[in-house]
Amino acid sequence: MPVPIDGSAFALRNTATGLYLSTIATYAGAEVVLTAPSGASAPSWILQGYQSGRYLLNATDTTMCLNVAYESKAAGAGLQQWSCNGGASEMWALVPTLSGSLTLVNQNSGLVVGAAGSTSGSAVIQMTSANDPLAQWQAVLPNSLASSSMMATATPPAAITNISSDSTIHAAMFGDEMIYNIYTPIFSSTGNLAAVTHELSRIAGLGFSTILLMPIHPIGIPYQNHPACGSPYAVADYYAIDPALGQPSDFATLMSQAHALGLKIIMDVVLNHTAWNHPFIIQHPDYYVHTDRNNQNPNTISQAFNFDDVAQLDFKSGSAVQKYMLNMLVWWMKHYNVDGFRFDTADNPYGKDRMIPAAAWGFIGDNLKAVNSKVILLGECCNPELSLSPFDMDYANYSLQPAVASAIKSQDTSKLPKVLSQLKLAHPAGMMHTSIMQNWDMDLDLNMYGGPDGTLCAAVFNFTIEGVPMLFAGEEVGNDRGGNNTHAPINWGSFLACRFFAFYKSLGMLRRGHEALRRGDTVWLKSSGGAGLIVFMRRGESEELLVAINFSKSFMGDVRVSTKNSLFKKDKLGTGRWIEVTPPGAAHAIPHSAPPTIKLGPWDFAVFCRDT
Repeated sequence: MPVPIDGSAFALRNTATGLYLSTIATYAGAEVVLTAPSGASAPSWILQGYQSGRYLLNATDTTMCLNVAYESKAAGAGLQQWSCNGGASEMWALVPTLSGSLTLVNQNSGLVVGAAGSTSGSAVIQMTSANDPLAQWQAVLPNSLASSSMMATATPPAAITNISSDSTIHAAMFGDEMIYNIYTPIFSSTGNLAAVTHELSRIAGLGFSTILLMPIHPIGIPYQNHPACGSPYAVADYYAIDPALGQPSDFATLMSQAHALGLKIIMDVVLNHTAWNHPFIIQHPDYYVHTDRNNQNPNTISQAFNFDDVAQLDFKSGSAVQKYMLNMLVWWMKHYNVDGFRFDTADNPYGKDRMIPAAAWGFIGDNLKAVNSKVILLGECCNPELSLSPFDMDYANYSLQPAVASAIKSQDTSKLPKVLSQLKLAHPAGMMHTSIMQNWDMDLDLNMYGGPDGTLCAAVFNFTIEGVPMLFAGEEVGNDRGGNNTHAPINWGSFLACRFFAFYKSLGMLRRGHEALRRGDTVWLKSSGGAGLIVFMRRGESEELLVAINFSKSFMGDVRVSTKNSLFKKDKLGTGRWIEVTPPGAAHAIPHSAPPTIKLGPWDFAVFCRDT
């Protein structure tokens, strides 16, 4: 029989006995034995390609790996389940036999898996002879997981009506989000998931609701004539965790402790392409785009865009790839309670010719929402065609981030209201856009916004406008190491650390504490302060906040602010009831007078609040 594909779920039946490979308990070290199926189901395993034909076999109910006890190389040694650590004793080759069955060859001992007896409960051990009838296995696909095109980890749920079409419901679900983006290898000196877990309380204390983890999968290595760049977006195994980041148990701990603090975790996933050493290259060349249209020729697989370290998957010639990806995502949701996903290169190239069609995105999104109606779907795109179907949030950095950087450089804010208004008008009501100052694909914020003073002005703007603010880990301490696609560890001891951390904590809690900043409408105000000054209000049902930011080196004295759209004062901004709630940190701050007359120092900002 054929070898199951990477990521497939199946049962292993011993051909001599008709019994199944199973574990006796859920703890690490539990013995592996033969058992009869329970009802219509049989104990199943997930196949995970590791490298060059070597696989992990994970029990679906525990996610632990099939392993040889004590890493023994001796015949007769028993098998057990154990937390995956990438050791050779948990690596297997699945070798087809002439009789149509499979043998499981351990990569540490070179011995095969066999049964010590023929009855239920018999131990499963290492054997020397691959020809022994008790060493012959058959991969059995459970009926509930069957697919005509692939071995899947879950049956795709029936398509459902998009639950996000109601903009009111959508805003209530996602308007409160604040996202903290982590690239785990540079986050700490250890560069692992345990270090992220250690910082969860600090992250929650900054006001964030959600953590976005950049890809945590094993990354590609050079393969044949294809290079590798060390990019986390070159995925070699969608079901595995990079051993350099930790074990599956570390990720499970991170998830459980984050949820205990009220934090959500979303994973950064790459559906568009794989690393060249992904098992699909050999097992399923038909899953890729080819230069010669021969989808069985692995030598003509196309690279993705201008990235020579990744191979382009084909979502247009059939449904197999999108079904595989859906099942993989559902697996992470069900096994680890992952709260959502950020989808890399979701609209590349922009528009109808994108490599993943809108219909494929809709299929994936609808079915993920059928599993969890509150799942967060963030697309790396900004296309109205994909707004709310399937993505709840997208990226505003394609237009907004350059506009903010330009406003600081030119000391002219006049274009910012127009950029935001155009963004809002182009998309359906309720669509959320993330406001980003920096991410792994950008230079340091300190460089893009003219230094510390401009960076803080940009942050006040990003955290008080409509949308979902996203911070790249390290920004909160003025990290001065790295740049575009950096691998440099964050400098948590930056000379700006004290100033920036106090600022961001205050700014984050300001947004968290005021519904008007999270869900309110925006009113752009007129002022006499010139092009460098931007003033606006955020209006909620019971409060309004006024934000004034000086994007210039000039002093702003006795600036008059006016509007005819104040929630509480129909003709002008009154002087009463304003309370200043400005975050600390502006280097040239001066005492701020309450509206409607505002005074600001160079690169200064002020925030005022009042309620009914």
